[in-house]
Amino acid sequence: MSESVARPGFSELAGVFLKLSLLGFGGPNAHLALMLEEVVERRRWLSREHFLELMAVTNLLPGPNSSEVAIHIGYSTRGWRGALVTGGIFLLPTFLMVTAVAALYFRFGTLPHVEPVFWALKPVVLAIILRAGFKLARTAVKDGLLAALAVAGAAVGYLYGGWVVPAMALGGLVTWARWRTGRDAGPGGGEDPGRGSGSKDGGQGFGGREGDGPTLRSWAFPSGALVAAVGTSGPVLTVFLLHLGIGAVLFGGGYVLVILLEPYAVGQFGWLTAAQFLDGVALTQVIPGPISTLSAFVGFAAAGLPGAVAGTAGVYLPAFAAVLLVAPHLERLREKAPVKAFLLGVSAVVGGGIVGVAGTLAVPSIPDLWGGILGAVALVLLLTGRVSPAVAILAALTIGGVRLFLLG
Repeated sequence: MSESVARPGFSELAGVFLKLSLLGFGGPNAHLALMLEEVVERRRWLSREHFLELMAVTNLLPGPNSSEVAIHIGYSTRGWRGALVTGGIFLLPTFLMVTAVAALYFRFGTLPHVEPVFWALKPVVLAIILRAGFKLARTAVKDGLLAALAVAGAAVGYLYGGWVVPAMALGGLVTWARWRTGRDAGPGGGEDPGRGSGSKDGGQGFGGREGDGPTLRSWAFPSGALVAAVGTSGPVLTVFLLHLGIGAVLFGGGYVLVILLEPYAVGQFGWLTAAQFLDGVALTQVIPGPISTLSAFVGFAAAGLPGAVAGTAGVYLPAFAAVLLVAPHLERLREKAPVKAFLLGVSAVVGGGIVGVAGTLAVPSIPDLWGGILGAVALVLLLTGRVSPAVAILAALTIGGVRLFLLG
């Protein structure tokens, strides 16, 4: 199946990722589901195969996964300028909201009561993630071996979430070995492993063009943030360096940040109590956008607004750097037979893994019978194309808002 691709303008990129940020409730898998809908299904800026490959590669890089995919989409469509636009726009609204609420929290000591809103939002977000998982898994499965890898990915995602990244690497090695064996078998054995898969964007993406690799200007934002942070002293510098180190080893998405950050923020430095840290985690669930802006909450607790900026810059610099370093090579190499063979296996595991992770979210996302019915109705409407994910989220927020008003 041939899928045409389009090249967006910078203003269109900014508008779409602003929308994604403001509707991005539910964590990284929900963000990726919304990106699939907006970038692939509606606007066809990338093919499904290309989107899966970006997901596969960014899962193997340090940094918040959904934010890195946003950065990579910008690079694939409009080069390094697009990467800065999509990454920055996706992050900025959430950073501003988290910082503002953190200021109110540390002044008054409470978070707003929004549980009735999340009663409606959680099952709908689960339906959105399931829909994306089904679509991506179906795209990744092209033969029996890939189907087996997708099933294995779903099992690992459901039972052993921390092993998803090693499973992806193993899946890639399996399909690379199959390609290698076929190539060594004789004439015709080196056939392009993606032939007939429907990946017809020709490996082009804007980022695949010659001369569009990282330039001095493409490093202006990351370098400027680094210089500004290092030029400070005291707690602001400590916040920056701590988050920079965590960002450099942050594999597996924003939720891993919670595990890595808590021993330092609560234990070693004592910037927050354990209860305050948990409130910060809850805050990132209440506010749409990337969960990694927990760094802004922790940074604000340590050093006010400069600390919020330093923490966010520190945790995101490795993500921007990783994508800007890898993306030019990926865009040039993704159509090479051995690379494509490897990415086929990784993508199959990723596609199945999303379905498995969604399974782990079922119990906490469905509070009661009526919540389950709401989620089931949303899933049917989404799978049949009667509503889009954005409309489903707005409807859930409306239902939750009415419930919050009625419950007082």
